[in-house]
Amino acid sequence: MKKLTINEIAERAGVSKTTVSFYLNGKMNKMSEETQRRIQQIIDDTGYEPSAAARAMKSKSSGLVGVILADISEPYCAKALKGMEDAASAQEYQVLIGSSGMSFKAEQEYVERMLKLGAEGFVVQSTYRFGMLASELEKKRKPIIYLETRPYDYKGRYVKGNNYDCVYQVITECVKKGYQDFLMFSDGDGNTSTSFETVSGFKDATQDAVVHGELLYLQPDVRSAAVFEMLKEHVKPDRKTLVFVAAADLLRVVYQAIRNYPDYAGLFPETIGLIGFDADGWTRMTTPPISAIIPPGYEQGVRAMEELLAVLEGKKRDTEVVFRNVVKWRGTTM
Repeated sequence: MKKLTINEIAERAGVSKTTVSFYLNGKMNKMSEETQRRIQQIIDDTGYEPSAAARAMKSKSSGLVGVILADISEPYCAKALKGMEDAASAQEYQVLIGSSGMSFKAEQEYVERMLKLGAEGFVVQSTYRFGMLASELEKKRKPIIYLETRPYDYKGRYVKGNNYDCVYQVITECVKKGYQDFLMFSDGDGNTSTSFETVSGFKDATQDAVVHGELLYLQPDVRSAAVFEMLKEHVKPDRKTLVFVAAADLLRVVYQAIRNYPDYAGLFPETIGLIGFDADGWTRMTTPPISAIIPPGYEQGVRAMEELLAVLEGKKRDTEVVFRNVVKWRGTTM
């Protein structure tokens, strides 16, 4: 009988290659008993053993891959990084980690440093300017997977959320819920494609629905008192206003600003609606719970690393992988 590969075991078991690798390496704490049973049954039936040729090929490589994210302390990045580390570990790779702060200069420094350490490929949450580095990495045969943000002159593989479609659908749904005015708060970070997609989704949805939409930019260090003054200026008591917060780190600030209203809880959801991005789940614990868009950071991280390692193994992969964000409708929207 022909000896199976991990990919073939994964296909027979109906799971991913990473799941099979987790099982073979004893990392089964998040794996159902049924999945474990199916994988083991195939191994027992086929007498599977790891390929000596594959082990020899791995021994010739550095086993290192570079990951450059905007801020690894930020909840989305932390979850994505955990997914990448798990996927890399399952295939006996190690991750070199960098936090760029979305600075092109920092990206340059990390790429240079990681190449010297032997990085074979990269997963990057990139600035628009990263394309200048990408062309040099392509010459060195160092594959790149972009996560959520990509260069202006994008060429390559991309793992992302459905940010434009998700925002467009959320605004459209809120129009149906009876909101009349729409106010978006953004961090104004024009250095990322994600910000562009989110703002575009908001603008297109409000224009198509022929409703009033306004975009306001906030600085990263803005205080809730300043946001409260902006709300008083733009939210009319006799009209239903949906406040959409495009940047996850600003949602807390905007919520605290709304709390400055007397009897703020009574404003939800009739006078003011509130929804925004939340990567760590804190919105479900507020009073009332805040409607939120939740990106599947861990799953995106796993897939991005799987894509990179597959390319390193010489396999042809999809150019773009799109994950659906999860929308949780809660007490702050109608």
